Amino acid sequence: MKEDDVINLIRDLIPSVAQDVKLSIGDDGSVVEIDQEMELVTVLDTITVGTHYLPSASSNSIGHRIFAVNLSDIAAMGAKPKWAHLSLSLPKLDKLWIEGFIAGFSPLLSEHDLNLIGGDTIRGPEMISLSIQGVVKKDRYVTRVNANDGDLIYVTGHLGSAAFGLHLLKSGKDEPKQFIHDFNFPTPRVNEGIFLSDFASSMIDVSDGFEVDLLKLTKGSNLGFEVNIDQLPIKKEMLDCIGFDQSISMALIGGDDYELCFTIPSEMRNEFERKWHDRFKTKISMVGMIIESSNNYKYNDQNYMVENKNFEHF
Repeated sequence: MKEDDVINLIRDLIPSVAQDVKLSIGDDGSVVEIDQEMELVTVLDTITVGTHYLPSASSNSIGHRIFAVNLSDIAAMGAKPKWAHLSLSLPKLDKLWIEGFIAGFSPLLSEHDLNLIGGDTIRGPEMISLSIQGVVKKDRYVTRVNANDGDLIYVTGHLGSAAFGLHLLKSGKDEPKQFIHDFNFPTPRVNEGIFLSDFASSMIDVSDGFEVDLLKLTKGSNLGFEVNIDQLPIKKEMLDCIGFDQSISMALIGGDDYELCFTIPSEMRNEFERKWHDRFKTKISMVGMIIESSNNYKYNDQNYMVENKNFEHF
């Protein structure tokens, strides 16, 4: 079984049919109606040593990561984060480690007006879980499943940088430092996600790799995509370091970027891009289009084959 098989099995065996549950298992977060004007979005993520970060990772970067990855899921729903619950499983308690861990996520609490209001601590294998609750105006949350034929595919920031950073760390290298920082300290696009709730037909955050996350988005709408390889946002420094082919591979199948991938109706393109650039300095790239059937990558008008090495938990 793969991760998606486990999720689908749980969803099939324990269906959520309550009237106030608007969106249940299978997206970046769940949505519950809380009053006539607002809905509650809940996300939860768990990270563990060896799977999501290296044993050598600083507690500062681990603290940042657990909050950043959850905030990225909140962003993908178009919601405003409000409250958080933290669960810590650690083999031993170390005051300096805990202080560094707290220092790692504290700036994100301040930046996004997020309140940590509860949680749990136990002795056990090193594992950290976080749940964030956010709010969104009624029926304004964004899911993975509403893309339409002809919608344009966009992505924020750059792709592959975190994967290159992890590659450098595993190789025992500490240069170029910007890519190691991209892996250790991802930037959740929270304000951008809230803005996109007025424009995006569908959205997902790029956590497991652009290719696999785009597939999740298009499968949810029973559609396909055509992506232009030459439009993928890749940092020039990475191209200079490892060349075109390896950079494209990392951009498509490397995980941990935590950028937003979203679709915009083509007729909204000019208005959307104008308002985006008026408000944000965050880079956006239009990389392709939603189409009715197959999934295609193009480079110089020729088909481009992608080797399937996407990350799977199982």
